[in-house]
Amino acid sequence: MTTRVRTHTPDEVTVREDGTKSTRIHLKRACNGCGQHLGDLADWDVDDNGNLTDVRSECGHCKPLVEAEAAGARTWELTRRSIARVDDDLDRLGVFAKGYWQFVDGKNTPVGLRVGAGMDRVVAYFGDWIIRHPDGQFTVHAAPKQVQA
Repeated sequence: MTTRVRTHTPDEVTVREDGTKSTRIHLKRACNGCGQHLGDLADWDVDDNGNLTDVRSECGHCKPLVEAEAAGARTWELTRRSIARVDDDLDRLGVFAKGYWQFVDGKNTPVGLRVGAGMDRVVAYFGDWIIRHPDGQFTVHAAPKQVQA
């Protein structure tokens, strides 16, 4: 397999003789898992149907998730919009889950999901990934600091 190298071209600012400026930008690609910038858009980022490809394996943060999925793990990204679907999926698996709340600005506010019961429970905050390993154990892959919701 050929190793792909993604370039990181900075934007180019040109100052004209009359003092006006123009900027030539280079389209950038972000990880479709966590949103971190990976570098310039490349030919391999679009498949034959015009869809963006999965580049999570290029991302230092998301690569462990891709490896866990390849090993048979099931993953869910926990967001305010996905919490009900994640909770339903866990219910279908027979796993106890409930909202996790904390005081934020003086109000009790949902901030994530508690998965499991007893000493084996884990807490995932919005933006984190919940991983169910093939042996049935759960772990949490925390969101990068700038992405946490």
